[in-house]
Amino acid sequence: MESELFPIKRGVRQGDPISPKLFTAAIEMIFRKAELQHGLNVDGETLTNLRFADDVALVTEDTKSMKEQLNNLNKISLKSGLKMHKGKTKYMINFESHENIQIDKEKIEEVPNYKYLGQTTYPKETTKEEVTCRIRAGWSCFGKNREIFLDDEMPISLKRQVYDQCILPTMTYGCQTWSMTKAVGQKLRVAQRAMERKMLGLKLTDKISCKEIRNKTQVSDIVQYIAKQKWKWAGHVARLQDNRWTLRVTERQPRNVKDQEGDKQDDGATTL
Repeated sequence: MESELFPIKRGVRQGDPISPKLFTAAIEMIFRKAELQHGLNVDGETLTNLRFADDVALVTEDTKSMKEQLNNLNKISLKSGLKMHKGKTKYMINFESHENIQIDKEKIEEVPNYKYLGQTTYPKETTKEEVTCRIRAGWSCFGKNREIFLDDEMPISLKRQVYDQCILPTMTYGCQTWSMTKAVGQKLRVAQRAMERKMLGLKLTDKISCKEIRNKTQVSDIVQYIAKQKWKWAGHVARLQDNRWTLRVTERQPRNVKDQEGDKQDDGATTL
């Protein structure tokens, strides 16, 4: 049974427990009214969007469909009291297109990559670029805790604990989706060795072997840590029993993509 309509004259406070629930309910209503039709065919079903709170990603096969989806969503959002932030709305394509996307006659910027949910998203697989960003973030976190890592009087056991709990998760955020290669693993290990030397107050000119450094620090090997995280995620996906997109996209076999010797690829536009 539904109640009578009542006016809402005030918003919710920042951090209020009911705030995300109300927003989720509102955004769900908007997407149901929008009835998005365009998207990517995944084993007979259409994937139109991905949502995490107010971070929404739309997916279509061409820019014309994306323009139609965006303007339709913007129109319904305004009627519901929500306004799309056009300055933060960007789009990426993995095919050649000279068509621009506009919302209310305002041009939306096309970008080569976009940071979505803390991980930089690219039209193509570019693990090396993401790893470079994660290493940079790891050094930033290391610098914020330099009073611990560079203190000669601080026990190495405490330094190891801070490293494993703060630096390692920062450097490996989103590693479950990485395509690990020897070059990527070596790049990560080089950064980790440099941090370990700083923790011990050593320099490259001291010519201390990597094995001896690891025996002293006892930190978790970053490549082995990533392997464990990937296996955990693979096990989690394999145990899924419902019909969520996580499992369907993982097991997807694109029907319009040839093998590596072919040159045909999926086309798609993504807006975030």
